[in-house]
Amino acid sequence: MSTFDEAVVDIKNARDAIDGLVTNQNPDNGETKHPDPKKHKYISFIKSGFRIIAGGALCFGDFLVAGSLFIVAELLGIAEELV
Repeated sequence: MSTFDEAVVDIKNARDAIDGLVTNQNPDNGETKHPDPKKHKYISFIKSGFRIIAGGALCFGDFLVAGSLFIVAELLGIAEELV
């Protein structure tokens, strides 16, 4: 087997390994878990609201409020990905 053929086999093995990691299957019953689109959307809207208010606070020079709101928005971003 040539080096090229070995590389192709290695790439296919790596792709199969990655596909196995990202299937997002429930280990108990093998069903694929799907995020809740409604919760994701609502959290995204709330997160955007915090960012808009934080931007307004920056415009008025209130850095403590702006920083705090950006931190809350980032925490909401983490929660958004977990729903």
